[in-house]
Amino acid sequence: MSKELPAPMKTLGEVSAELLGAFKNLREAAQKPGRLDKKTKRLALAAAYASIGCVDCLAGCITEGLSEGIGLDELLEAASIAVLVHGAEAVITIHKAIKMIRSKIQ
Repeated sequence: MSKELPAPMKTLGEVSAELLGAFKNLREAAQKPGRLDKKTKRLALAAAYASIGCVDCLAGCITEGLSEGIGLDELLEAASIAVLVHGAEAVITIHKAIKMIRSKIQ
């Protein structure tokens, strides 16, 4: 984790230092290399943050990834997977809506 805490994390610390500490511990444990190496986890995080629409999270992830030696092109390619996730969600939503409407008018 970078030394400078993002503003939302500072606010969390002001509300509850214990909760901030627990979150930091969880974050460190989740990013620790295991079956997946640190780079793979960082790329997965980029995709996840882009998918949920957290701009600050994604920017922080990219900044940390760059400092770890991951290329911007790699980080952005990973983040672009979110397009598939949200695109697919939209297609499924449209399909379900049309199916619901058709069942009511037939």
